[in-house]
Amino acid sequence: MLSTSEGAPTSAYVTRRPLLAGANPYVTLYDGDVPTGYASLWQVDWSTHGAGAVMVVWTPAGLRVVSDDPELGTWIEEHFVRHFDEATALPSWPAARVQRAAVDLRVDPATGTHATAAGLAVSITGPLDARPFSMADFPLLGVSHGLSMQIIPCEHASITVDGVPVPGRPAVTWPGGRPVSSAITTVHEAWSS
Repeated sequence: MLSTSEGAPTSAYVTRRPLLAGANPYVTLYDGDVPTGYASLWQVDWSTHGAGAVMVVWTPAGLRVVSDDPELGTWIEEHFVRHFDEATALPSWPAARVQRAAVDLRVDPATGTHATAAGLAVSITGPLDARPFSMADFPLLGVSHGLSMQIIPCEHASITVDGVPVPGRPAVTWPGGRPVSSAITTVHEAWSS
């Protein structure tokens, strides 16, 4: 325990409030070293902005955000996705407009993730591993967030936009025998701030 100048005990521990619980599978497709497509899929079971499903899909042709709840979709894209390393590494990230449409999102840790909505389809399959992940200080918008989840790197993924498959495939490597992939299914994802 630390103490203040007045002698009252203080703690270095920072209390947090729950922000979101659900799943956030995601994939970046590559043609060689060039990113050709990125998708961030959200099954929000509970959040400070409601519950629902969100699809965020980027290709060099543009950005599409689809959600059954546009306010939730806007918050997910603005607060989370545009600030993730996967999105900031892309050549561009245009302003988003959220389209209201039903999102069919199925997340299965044993087989992967499938999502469809408004001409978009994303598939992430072939789980290679399952391991816990947590980060006590994940900075977003200059604010420290807590993050924990089960991460499941996958071997295969595809993105289709208006019936046209996006070229490329996920990057999969095996450093030290441990699979690392740009195609990930997550479960039990929890954010706090």
